[in-house]
Formats: sequence, C-alpha cells, structure tokens
Amino acid sequence: MGNTESFDVGVIGRGLFGSAAARHLAEAGCSVVAVGPTVPGGDADIYSSHDDEARLTRRLDRDERWAPFTARAVDAYRSLEERSGIEFYRPVGALFASRPEVDGKHGVSMAFLRDHGRPEHYWPAGEPGWKQWWPRLDFPATHEVALDPAPAGYIRPKRLIAAQEALTERCGGRLVDDVATILETRVGGGHRIKTFTGSTYDVEQVVVATGAFANAFEVLPVQADITVKTEIVILGEVSEADANELGEYPTVLHQIDPDGIDDIYMTPPLQFPDGRHCIKLGANTTLDTWPTALDEIQHWFRSETDPDYLPLLRPALESLWPDVDFLSLRTKPCIVSYTPDRFPLIEEVEPGLIVAVAGNGQGAKGSDSWGAVAADLVLGRSLPLGET
Repeated sequence: MGNTESFDVGVIGRGLFGSAAARHLAEAGCSVVAVGPTVPGGDADIYSSHDDEARLTRRLDRDERWAPFTARAVDAYRSLEERSGIEFYRPVGALFASRPEVDGKHGVSMAFLRDHGRPEHYWPAGEPGWKQWWPRLDFPATHEVALDPAPAGYIRPKRLIAAQEALTERCGGRLVDDVATILETRVGGGHRIKTFTGSTYDVEQVVVATGAFANAFEVLPVQADITVKTEIVILGEVSEADANELGEYPTVLHQIDPDGIDDIYMTPPLQFPDGRHCIKLGANTTLDTWPTALDEIQHWFRSETDPDYLPLLRPALESLWPDVDFLSLRTKPCIVSYTPDRFPLIEEVEPGLIVAVAGNGQGAKGSDSWGAVAADLVLGRSLPLGET
C-alpha cells in the first residue's frame, strides 16, 4: 500500500454529476481528487448509466425547480466545448408527439409548449405538415406534433465527462481510476477514502456522486433516500448513407399508445465506439424492475436483455422509421435513480460530506449545474436545494 495522499476535497464518482462537481471545485482553487472507474464492469464489477452515447437535452422544463438549473447548464455547453477542445453537444431540436393533451414523463407537455410561445412549428392531430421537414419519420394520425428548436437536441455524455475532466486536470485536479469502497471520518476532522485496490486519500470534505451505487459499499453513513429502476434502450444500426441523411433529424419524445411500453425517447443516428451508426430508442416497459441490492444491480448490467426486450421495443422503433432497413438490432441495459420528490438529492448529510445523486431520468442535460450546486455546498456558497 502506498502513502496516503491529502487533498482539500475528494469526489467519489466520476459520472456526470461527479465530474462537474470536481471541475467546479478545481476551478475554485481547491485541490481535488476524483475517484471512480473509467471502464464499466472491471474488477470491482461496477457499472454506470452514463456509459452511453447520447442523452436528450433542452432548456425548457415545466417544473419550475428544474428549469433554471437546466437552462444554466445548457447555456454553458459551448463554453465547456471551447475551453476543453472536446465537442459533445448537437442542438438538432426535439420533436414531441402525443395524443392531444396527453402528458408523459418528459417534463414538457404540448400545452406547455404552446403556452410558452413555443414551438416554432405545431401540427394538430391529423395534420401531416411536419412530414415535409422529416419525411422518413412517422407518427400516428391521432397524435399532434410539435418542434422545440435549438438549443434542444442531445449531448454525448462520455464526451461531456471528458470535457469536464480535461478542465479539472488543467486546474491541477487528480483523477483516479479506482472504486471507493469505504469512507471513514477521521479523528480531528475530515475523511479518509479507501479504494478497491487499497489506495487511501485524506480529504477535508467529500462529495459522493455515485448514482445508482450510492448505497453500495461503506461510503455513506446513512442510506440515501433513492430508489433505482432498470431501463433498457434498443440500438438500431443503419447504413452510413442513412446515417448521413438522418443525422440532422431532431430527437423525439413520443407518448406512444400503451402496449407494454410508454414514454419513448429517441435520438437520430450517431456513430458508436464500434463504428456502427445507430438510432437509440428508450422507454419505460412493463419488464422494468426496482433492484435494491448491489448484486441485483450488477446482475442487471451483466444480463442478456435482447430476448425479453426486443419484442417490446422493435415494433416501436420500426413504426417510427417505416422505410429504414435496420442492419442489426440490439439492446443495452441502463439504470435510473429516483428520489421521492423527483428532484436531485444534493445535500450535506454530515459536516463536510455532501451527497449528489439521482438524476430522476432527466439529470444528464443539467449535470453541470447539479455539480455546481454540490461544489457550492462544499465552498459554503449556497443553501441546500429546496431551502430559501
């Protein structure tokens, strides 16, 4: 075992919330160590929901608590890209499609869009005028369709994390590819982080941003008040020609008529690390579960999902792209953390220990702001969320 290193702040978790918190703290002049695995699985068998190629984004949100945080994060995208040299944002817009006045989980109803002077384009149910813009998409004639234009679009979460961490290192922050398994309170103050590989780090304050794994290992002194739900996405591989033609299509939020799935979200084709170009579609399904233990979460990420989920998701994907010839179809597991009030859990649970978890299925787009909230708590610059 090597010598224990000391820092002002330790950040446990290098996902979207953790990488943002570490960057904000490093830029504020703190010495920072951020601990977390960079590759899913690994010796510690830890996975991450941000191991993904696209997440939807937009400034608008009907929940007034979310809206200012999301707007601030979206407004910072271009600055993060320019300063880090890493591109992660595509403002292609977002199409909403639902039966009139039907509301889904996506946080913006059709009525909300109309009431707030958006969208730039709206088509009542049965009016196919939107097809002149996006002729290869298809929605039921029973659904109204609306466009929320840029800055709506999508982000590439792994690239966003890379941008945050490049700026953290530029300010002297330390990144550690390891898993924090124990967090101890030191006599006289501060905390000691112990990792899976046996390293130790002494820190005056610590931010725990471990997502669905918040209650795993011996990191938090009390259980975080979150629940965890499994989700699945289907990846439809398309030809390079289709990828080029459809790549500037908007993202889609589709309130499908219930049939085993609901609340569809979808991206246009983008290239994945294996070189394939894929359309990503996700949804709630009747097969989703609520794991409560570490081994259950690990089992979910290791499981073969295609035989169960393809029959549910494939018809939805193919109905939205009726003339696209998919070269292959595969599914990928994901996971979502929820709080009782459906708002991120960012608070000081004991002196010098801040927890920052639970995106509630929509935290990626505003993650830079949520990381800033956690950093502000460390720096004593703000009250916890919900307090005035």
